[in-house]
Amino acid sequence: MNVNAPELPKAETLTVEFKADRKEQLKDRDLALAAICLANAQGGTLYLGIEDNGTVTGLHPGRDRSKNLAAVIAEFTTPPLGVTVECLELNDLAVLQIDVPVAQGTVFSRDGRCQIRSLDQQGKPFCRPATAVDVMRRSHQQLELDWSAEPLLSASLEDLNPVERQRLRTMVRTYKGDPTLLELSDDELDGALGLVEPDAQGNNRPTAAGLLLLGQEAAIRRCIPGHECGFQVLQGTEVRINHFWRLPLLALVEQIEQRIDPFLTEQELDVGLFRVPVPNLSKRAFREAFINALAHRDYTRLAAVHVTWQLGEQLVISNPGGFVRGVSIATLLTTPPRSRNLVLADALKRIGLAERTGRGVDRIYQELLEAGRSAPNYSQSSLDDVVLQLSTLPANLKLVALWQERQRQNGEPLGLLSLLLLHTLHEQRRLTTAQLAESLHRDEPTIRRHLEQLVEADLVAAQGQGRGRSYTLSQKVYQAFDQETGYRRQTALTTENIDQRILALAAEVQGLRRRDVIRTIGLEENQATHALQRLCKRGALIPEGVGKGRTYHLPTAI
Repeated sequence: MNVNAPELPKAETLTVEFKADRKEQLKDRDLALAAICLANAQGGTLYLGIEDNGTVTGLHPGRDRSKNLAAVIAEFTTPPLGVTVECLELNDLAVLQIDVPVAQGTVFSRDGRCQIRSLDQQGKPFCRPATAVDVMRRSHQQLELDWSAEPLLSASLEDLNPVERQRLRTMVRTYKGDPTLLELSDDELDGALGLVEPDAQGNNRPTAAGLLLLGQEAAIRRCIPGHECGFQVLQGTEVRINHFWRLPLLALVEQIEQRIDPFLTEQELDVGLFRVPVPNLSKRAFREAFINALAHRDYTRLAAVHVTWQLGEQLVISNPGGFVRGVSIATLLTTPPRSRNLVLADALKRIGLAERTGRGVDRIYQELLEAGRSAPNYSQSSLDDVVLQLSTLPANLKLVALWQERQRQNGEPLGLLSLLLLHTLHEQRRLTTAQLAESLHRDEPTIRRHLEQLVEADLVAAQGQGRGRSYTLSQKVYQAFDQETGYRRQTALTTENIDQRILALAAEVQGLRRRDVIRTIGLEENQATHALQRLCKRGALIPEGVGKGRTYHLPTAI
């Protein structure tokens, strides 16, 4: 099908590949290999007829456009890779857009070749031959194999440390884990948690999970060289702590928590007759985040888990291995729990170190938002690493007082979804039910029900009726943020008013910039960004350029 070309990407990325065709017609097998490369990473779009530098040169004059390239690619790949192909027309030049899905498993060419999309040392994307480790890693990421359940042929039962097994039993008591574990003998305990399994010859050996939890440090270094944890505490430019360990996981958790304790401080809030402590770092949220990093990291990579605390600002936890298949930043709070290392994650839950329901991320969000801090930030995560930033800035005690008052009146704390709604409205100022449902990946009836409860509690203000009904934070919540002028501005500006004023401004200037919207209309930065994105999505504005140089134009002005 021929369609008019939308704005084409200007450069290659991990999910965008350009292939030239004009001077020399690209061979079918090379086209299939390029599709394989994308499919074995994050999927993406392959453009045939664009040079590596982004110049559109079009298709070779001799290319047969009636040829079914989707069928050709399926024929050249195993298992057959299903792609969709569109022919785009741009200034009398034709470009083929080939959309490539993420492969389930690993895709090879018919002659056994396999490629995968990566970044070079300069951060530029390229296709390289996939290794056996790449194939295994994809299987782990897609939950086809559980690395942590595999018996380690290079380890023996003598590599397990009785001291660590006793530490495990102590932690079950301390953290109120599964009490049935305390009734088991050592052998029964190891079997119940999947810490020991027979090898092909029937000899019992520690699994990867078993060695990580109970192993001697020397055995862990020998058999699991990828395991390491770095811990750093910074105060300004001064390094207060800088340690690296290869300890078994339970000893590591104790070590990290002991090192963090001296830096924990509290603000105090009087609520009625009670004094409520508000810590600079919730130990419960930290433990959930740290255990998540240990449980879900990719142990096949020679890279450490890093914990870095910039005192007074934020604590950052990073672990090697991106999100597993089916999990993304957008769906963290809604997708069913998944783990790269099922046996290890389950053992940590039964010990009591991780949330038994598998909703540890919910707990992290709840702890931060209840303290009036910004939400956990995963925006620095990539295909190769998960990076979590936890704010340790001083808590907003006025907000905490509001939440405590709400709890006193209702007999229960605000739920996570209510806190997320309030946080999203603070960031984006005014939204409809549909916009909030899309942003939080929830259904509209659920969002509407929670919003109306917040309206009744005088935490949210509503304006309008029907599907056009929009919501903003109430005056007393804006007061808690010391932003009462923001409340007056929002009550005067509806979403429709904002859109109309932005479009009118775009008609007056040549190349509207976000700063123009902020300065002229008086919007906050996040609000201006979301309003411009909303208008672009509707086709009312056309974006041009990237980053700080991006401008916006009316469709008729292009």
